[in-house]
Amino acid sequence: MARKIKFSVHRNPLKDTEGQTTYQVRHESYYTANSTDLKEHLKQHGLLRPEVMEMTLDVLKEEIIEFLTDNKRLHINGFGTFYLKVGFKKQHDETGNEQKPHFTNPADITGHDIGIETIGFIPDKSFLNMLNDNEYGFENMTGRGRVGHSKTYKREEIIQLIDSHLDEHGVITRQDLIRKFGLTKHAAIKLLESLTSAPDAFLSTQKIGCTFIYHRRSKKE
Repeated sequence: MARKIKFSVHRNPLKDTEGQTTYQVRHESYYTANSTDLKEHLKQHGLLRPEVMEMTLDVLKEEIIEFLTDNKRLHINGFGTFYLKVGFKKQHDETGNEQKPHFTNPADITGHDIGIETIGFIPDKSFLNMLNDNEYGFENMTGRGRVGHSKTYKREEIIQLIDSHLDEHGVITRQDLIRKFGLTKHAAIKLLESLTSAPDAFLSTQKIGCTFIYHRRSKKE
């Protein structure tokens, strides 16, 4: 019997350009498997000795860090590419709260202001194809015609929330919009395009590597 991947249906936080409510789907995971689960799975299926797996993963972690801190991406054929994401370190303000600094002069930025935010991963197409080739079924956990709980926003509310995010972080990315507000990739792109191209646009865009970041438009722009 084929496995079924579970999903739920949610309203998009913003209506489309014609004022229509649209919907998106999300994967519904019920459990986060850990190393112990993986070892037990390997043991049951005789795929690889758990101690060999543990040693391999330890070596792989060290090698990934070695390459990334040597200012390289690491591509593993058939698996994907690991890359480093850096950003501004959070600092304590006068009230004792932590927030990322907001720079208005690039000359003020030094290495002491920078920290590692996370390690990014882009899966190879062949890796993703392994999922699709198995022809899994899909099961709607919200029930046909029903919608899961998700907050909806007016455009003005999203703009206010973006403004608050910029107060704290200085910049915002498309992924920030997707994660924080539940927007789809398409909705995030459309929103950012409108906020950077309209006559009264308040965002400017800048490309750093392969990532576009957005910040408040200065009066001179």
